[in-house]
Amino acid sequence: REISMDMQVKRFMDRLEDHPNDVSKAICLQELLDRNETLYHRVLLDHIELLAPLVYTPTVGQVCLEFGQRFRRPRGMYFSTADRGQFATMMYNWPNADPHVCVVTDGSRILGLGDLGCFGMGIPIGKLALYCAAGGIPPHRVLPVMLDVGTDNEE
Repeated sequence: REISMDMQVKRFMDRLEDHPNDVSKAICLQELLDRNETLYHRVLLDHIELLAPLVYTPTVGQVCLEFGQRFRRPRGMYFSTADRGQFATMMYNWPNADPHVCVVTDGSRILGLGDLGCFGMGIPIGKLALYCAAGGIPPHRVLPVMLDVGTDNEE
């Protein structure tokens, strides 16, 4: 049986409302992104005013604090100092050959939370999701980038 995109959006939004807080809603959105990117971007586009605070500020700060514990699959490129001289090769291996927009972070000074290191990857992921929904940038044309220069955060 075929279910229309509108019905899928409605079902997802109904399910999202059942979550008790914004962090669990943001995680539910991330899980949708992992399962069905097309539906994720449609949901975000159709409900941008409601979902923008879940995808980016203020919720993304708490999500970043938990990013490493909830990591499912890579959603961007991680470059470290050990990769010096290999950036072109690494970019060649990125599945989408021609990114048009990159958002880069080094994970420091994340929303007043301090240096989150690689956990800060949620920032470029969230920003680019909004650029896609609000700016009309095709999702396969964006690239979140983490410059892994270490962290001075002992946690």
